[in-house]
Amino acid sequence: MRKDEIKRYVLEYLVDESILPSTVLETLITVPTDNAFELKRLKMEMNKEVRLKEMEKEMQKEKEEREMQMQKEKEEREMQMQKEKEETEMQIQREEKAREHEFRLKQLELGVIKGSDPKIGLDTGGFDVSKHVKFVPKFRG
Repeated sequence: MRKDEIKRYVLEYLVDESILPSTVLETLITVPTDNAFELKRLKMEMNKEVRLKEMEKEMQKEKEEREMQMQKEKEEREMQMQKEKEETEMQIQREEKAREHEFRLKQLELGVIKGSDPKIGLDTGGFDVSKHVKFVPKFRG
């Protein structure tokens, strides 16, 4: 034990035994030695280092959270772009089907018009009955 500590214990004992008044302890001032100053300085440095490490951890955690948020936003944008691309492709397919349907309707209209015009003749898809009449057996009834 140090001299200051021993002195304090003795004074506390004497106050406890009512030999000295309690005001003696209030007037007792311990003057820290150079080692005490060095100890306090080291403690302060250690506290400073601990706080710096905590701040670094917090900053790292915030950085990771920001990166996760940015990654999430990127994935959402990519999904939105993919969805828009699929919708555009579906719209194009619908438009193509509509045009194809209109084209077929026009062909049918033209086919009906061809059939009503005696000069053009009826297009029956390549089968001409007049050419194949000779293969029909004669009717005897």
